[in-house]
Amino acid sequence: MIDRVYVVWYEKSIADTQAITATGYYVSMDYREDMMGETSIIPAARYLFENGKATMKHRSYYISGTPEDGTMKYENGWTLARKPFSMLNKNSFTVNSEQSVESLKKAIEGTIFTYSQWEYYYRQNVDLVKFFAIFSKYPFVEYLMKMGMTKVVTSMVDNWNLYRCINFRGKTMEKILGLNKKEIKDWKASGIEMTPALLSTYKWFKRRNVKISWQSAKSCDSLVTGSYYMTRFARLQKHLSNEQIIRYAENQIRKEPKRHRSIINVIISWTDYLTECKDLGIDITQEKALLPNSLYKAHQKTSRSIKLKKDEIVNQKIEKLQPTLKHYHYESQELFIRAAVSTEELFEEGKKLIHCVGRYANSYAEGKIAILFIRKKKEPNTSFYTVEIDIQTNRITQCRGYDNELATKEVEEFVEKFKIARLTKKLKERKMAI
Repeated sequence: MIDRVYVVWYEKSIADTQAITATGYYVSMDYREDMMGETSIIPAARYLFENGKATMKHRSYYISGTPEDGTMKYENGWTLARKPFSMLNKNSFTVNSEQSVESLKKAIEGTIFTYSQWEYYYRQNVDLVKFFAIFSKYPFVEYLMKMGMTKVVTSMVDNWNLYRCINFRGKTMEKILGLNKKEIKDWKASGIEMTPALLSTYKWFKRRNVKISWQSAKSCDSLVTGSYYMTRFARLQKHLSNEQIIRYAENQIRKEPKRHRSIINVIISWTDYLTECKDLGIDITQEKALLPNSLYKAHQKTSRSIKLKKDEIVNQKIEKLQPTLKHYHYESQELFIRAAVSTEELFEEGKKLIHCVGRYANSYAEGKIAILFIRKKKEPNTSFYTVEIDIQTNRITQCRGYDNELATKEVEEFVEKFKIARLTKKLKERKMAI
């Protein structure tokens, strides 16, 4: 029974012909008492956009008015904002909104805002007060827009991280961007969309006297976005110059583009590879180890070696447990049950029965659980059922067959006899020991 909308209306400033104003109104049509509707228009936000400055006042929707000469005055309750912001989505009354583009066109006529490129953000359904707040303070935004740097301007408008890519005190576009005319020309020719991260990354290498193409800068533009990538890059800097790192990464991308999508991707794989080299005792001061001809193949090799090394340690622990696990051996006329003797057996069991017992290898090696295999006597080497026992409680927690199938009646009967013969007896021994 009540229609509500938030409307932004623009006007030319009376005090300054080069400035414009905007007022945000809460508008409602109440049909509860009258089918024709009772209209309420309450100003909620006021903006002043001048050359070099933007100001905003706002207040709560619930401010009450004061009758004066037969009309309601809403001058009370205004708060000066630290910096202008959009009222959209601040409460339920601003979810539905309209911007009066007709009033805007009249307001900006003959002002510095005429060619500000505001149309782009109007098409993007962005509250234009955010754009004009930035444009008022930084008129060079117009040139950024005309150059095609909409992502940079959007970051300014939406208050996203600029990664210090803009020199706000610059007097020329070259100073503002930190680029010379040739670099700007090369960027335009590259066809790459400019972003704050890309611009910041390019200039990061430039400050270190590293010549880098815009394509390469794009390939590692995440470098400046946080400490994660920069920390990895710093590890490589201990052994190589910045230029050597980039050239090697580019070379790996050319050799194996399907394996390496970007320079950042190479850096991640490269540092992981070097960590594995350290664990394996490989001397990375040797060029052959530090700069393998194929990073992908070298990384695959060290990864396999690391896995074998870790498996060896786990297997040693499992082997040491075997004397205590012999207690669980049990057999009937048709079936028998025994403990797994290695990680290879665990993964093979998981592969044959399509379940994830291989992931339990570490817990098994640490003595937290026991993994047992149920086999048919006629087929002792064929996977049949897998059993997990919680060592602490000495209880069976799982008994699974192919594709996690539950135990058959035959297997259930066997397991019950096993529990009586092995688990119950062991539990009594523990209680007596206590």
